[in-house]
This record gives sequence, C-alpha cells and structure tokens, in this order.
Amino acid sequence: MGSTTPLLDILSKHLPTGISLAEISKSSESRSTVETLLSFAVGGECPTRLSNIREDWTRKQPAATKALLEFLGMKGSKRARESEDTDESNSKRHKTADADADDLPLFTLPSISTTSPIRKKVDITIHGRSIRFINPGTRAVESSIPLSGISRAFLLPTRGKAKGHWTVVLLPTDVPDKGKAPAASCQQIIFGLDALSAAKFETTSYSSGSSSPIPATVAKGEETVASIRKLLSHLPVPLLQPSATVFRSACATAKSGDSAAGVDAYLSAKAGTLWFFESGILWGESKPCEFWAISDLTAKDGIRLISATGRTCSVILSRKSGTSKEAYETGDDEAGEDDGEEIVETEFSMVDGREQDPISAWTRQRKHLLGKDATSSLPTFLSKQGQAATNGKEVPNGTVKGAAWDDSDSDDEDYESASSADLDHSSSSDSDDGEDVHGSVNGDSGESEGVEESGNEKFEEEELQEAHHPLLRPGAMPRMSKAAIDVVVDMVNDDLVDDASDEEDQLEE
Repeated sequence: MGSTTPLLDILSKHLPTGISLAEISKSSESRSTVETLLSFAVGGECPTRLSNIREDWTRKQPAATKALLEFLGMKGSKRARESEDTDESNSKRHKTADADADDLPLFTLPSISTTSPIRKKVDITIHGRSIRFINPGTRAVESSIPLSGISRAFLLPTRGKAKGHWTVVLLPTDVPDKGKAPAASCQQIIFGLDALSAAKFETTSYSSGSSSPIPATVAKGEETVASIRKLLSHLPVPLLQPSATVFRSACATAKSGDSAAGVDAYLSAKAGTLWFFESGILWGESKPCEFWAISDLTAKDGIRLISATGRTCSVILSRKSGTSKEAYETGDDEAGEDDGEEIVETEFSMVDGREQDPISAWTRQRKHLLGKDATSSLPTFLSKQGQAATNGKEVPNGTVKGAAWDDSDSDDEDYESASSADLDHSSSSDSDDGEDVHGSVNGDSGESEGVEESGNEKFEEEELQEAHHPLLRPGAMPRMSKAAIDVVVDMVNDDLVDDASDEEDQLEE
C-alpha cells in the first residue's frame, strides 16, 4: 500500500541537519495537514478526501504558486526593488488574483493533444472569460486565451486518418499575422480528439449553483463529439461544421461523410485541406489557418481555377484589402472595378483536377454574393420572406428558402435585359414622330458604338496582361528549344515547297 504522505516523505529525506519532523510525525492528522499544504504549494492535485473544495483549489492554486515564485525570485535578487515598484507589483498581483477569482471554470476536457498555442498534451478548461491550457502533472497554466478574442469556431472531421478523428480550430481573426509571432492573447487554437475514445476519461462540469464539480465518464469506444460540443457551447461565437450537402468532393467515397466537404491542397510546400462552407472557405488543420468569407472575396475573379494538364489544378482566392472593403461598405457599386483596388491573392496548388466541377458549381451558386453583404444582395421578395421566416411566419410553398443549384448562364441575364430594353425602346419609338425617332436612333447608335469600341479595347488590353491571361502565366505553355523550333520550321517549308512544285508540274502537263 502506498504512503498517504508522499511529498512529506520525500522532503524528510533531504532536510538539512538540525531540522526534524518529529513534532509533525506525532499525529497522523498533523502529517496529513502538512501534506495537503505541500501539495497545494507545489501545484499538486487536490486530495480525494477534500473533493468538496476541488473547485476552490483549482481556482486559487495558480495564483498561490505564482506568488511563491515571485517571492523567491525577489529574495534571490542582488538588489532590492524600490518601495514604489514593490507597491505597484503588489497592486497588479492583487488585481490579477481578483480577475482569476471572478473568471470561474465552466467545463474541462482532460489530456487533449494540442497543436496551438502550445504543442503538448494538456487539460483544456473553458472559463467565463478565457480558455486555459493546464499541465496535467503540475497543474500550472501553460497558456490562456481570452474568449473575447475568438471570432470563428470550426469543428472539422480530420481527413487522411485511418480512424475517425475531430479537429477543433478557433480563430482570432480571418487573416493570420504572417511574418511575425502573434501576441499571446491573439494566437490560434488548434487541438484534436479521437472520434471514438481510445481510453476511459472523465470530463468535468462546474455549476455556479453547486459547491462541487460534476464529473462525467466517457467509456472506452464511446463517441467524444458530445463532449467536444459541450466545451465549444460556452464560446461567444457560433460553431461551424462542414456539410456534404453544401459541397461534395469529386474524390469522396460513400463512407466519407461530411469530410467530403473539403479538398486536399498545398499552400506552398505545406499540405492541408480547403473546406467549403456556406459562408466561405477555410484553409484548416495546417497552421496557420485562414478563412475567406464570401463577402471578403472580390466580385470579379474572387475564385479562379487554373489547370495546365487537367490532372491537377490550382485554386486562386482573391481577397479584398482593407481599402477596397471600405469602398464596398460605402455602397459604391463601382468600387470593385477601380484600377487602384488592392487585392491579395493566395494560390493553392496540386488540387485534383476532378475537383474543378464541384468547386465551379459552389462558386456559381454564390456568385451574386461575392464581395457583397449576403443580406443586401438578396432580392426584395427574398428578403421579405426571410424576415417573415425569422418572425415565425410560414413561407409559401414553391419559394426559394436558401441557396439552390444555379444552372443559369450570365448570357441569359444579358439576353433578358437586352430584350426588355428593346421592347421598351420599340414601344416608345412607335408613339413618336418618324424623323425624330430616326435622328435619335442614329445618335444613340453612334454613342453605343463608341462605348462598345472602348470596352473592346479595354478587354483586349486585359487579355494581353500576364496577370489576367492564364496562357501567358509561367509554366502554362510548354517551352521548346530553338533547335526544335528550327526543325518544325524546316518541315513546314519543305511541305510548302513540295506542294508548289507539284502544282507547277500539273500546269506544265
């Protein structure tokens, strides 16, 4: 049977001469009290006999450990701090302790493998204002992220694993800070858990009305998604999860499930997954993650596909910069066409060529939403129906309730607008005088020709630019050596000379 006071036993073996624990060893109650005090001071776990104070133990232990370390560090310094600095640090320490006391825990997931903000196995506890990563052995807080800094939350089925696995991605911003280390409070949170529990473990819930935590056991082989959802339910943002009904990969199988809502891709030399949601596209699982909301993509060529061979393709996402986004928010319809618009392009390569059709279909369905606010881009009758549905009113049958498959073509819209304009023009011309109508038509045609010519010139100039023409991009067309070109030219010349000589012989005959 193990000792009931292991910390005290270890300490007694290393005490200097002259210090004895005889007085403490006279009663088991004294030894137990000293053992509890040592465990609290060094970051140990709360004893099982004191389970009624476990919540208070967990809340106050980090502040006590930090205060002891600061005290020891101050004593070991070569020069004492000035009284003003000491008072200031003490006031800050009291404020931190008060803040920690107010930030009560809500739910804990034990022994979770995390990728960010730290890379180790930790206990994840979500509090009222923060999410903390706690070392299972020492109970020290490895990292703490404020909940107010989390803007998006994703629950993703991990692709490429033999067994089911979940990956959670929490983003502070859609665009990560590239080229510099982010602040501790603005780091991405990425962690994963097996879909079926590999071993038995206990989750812990904390209720404000209860004095003790409420444990819940997850048996071996049991699904873990319910525990993950319970943790994420305390976040201040909605949880997004991919769905195969929104996007389905051409390479998916019948057993893929919702993991079919993503495609494998490479960002530079880093492998990852592009996830397609109703509201945008996520580059997930591979740190750093990034999200492209539909409203942030440019209205023109927001999503482009380039393929040289057809076996693989590249997906290019064009994000509006801050300047262009402000222009869109002001309601200027021509903002997206300005020459000075700054666009940030991100290219994902080595995408399977079969994915071009589903990606194009997903883009077509949301073409009218690219670069615009989703609510402002809906027609008036759809907006009214959405408001009626929100207010609890039933939407009549046969109306569109959400995104539907759009197999129409942009040429159809041009035809409809042109035909309606022609009908209006013809009806007005019948009621006017013939000579006036003739003159006005000639004048309009001259102006339209001028506009059309300028538009064609602009279109030709855009086609000749490498940034807009896929065939002029590097690597789009195979390179030929000068010797190969000379051989082809000689073959063509020989054929032409032979044809000309044959024609002369026929004429002479």
